[in-house]
Amino acid sequence: MPLKTFDKRLKKLEEQSKRIGLALRHVLEEFVCRANAGTGCTDLFDSNPGKLRDLLREYYEGNINTVKFLVREMYIVPLLILADEESSGKEEFLTELFIKDPDAFKKEVELLLEKIKP
Repeated sequence: MPLKTFDKRLKKLEEQSKRIGLALRHVLEEFVCRANAGTGCTDLFDSNPGKLRDLLREYYEGNINTVKFLVREMYIVPLLILADEESSGKEEFLTELFIKDPDAFKKEVELLLEKIKP
């Protein structure tokens, strides 16, 4: 898939993720992701979900339920909507996969991103 097309899909995901709250998203972008990884949270969600998980876990002092909530609501649910996927528990499956196996999670995200029209 051409990089430009893929970037457009990530941009759509980033826009959709604002629905959870613009202020919260801004805080995570600036004080968690960019400050500690030099890139945005949406980029980490796609390219290095393990790093995103670890940064969020550290920022929220190990509160895994907060990390799960944020990733599910800011990224997984919007991704499923954009990919026109029926939920049917898939968001819970992906949330657990994000926590337990970031590499397998990354593969699932790539498949879903391919379904988004650029």
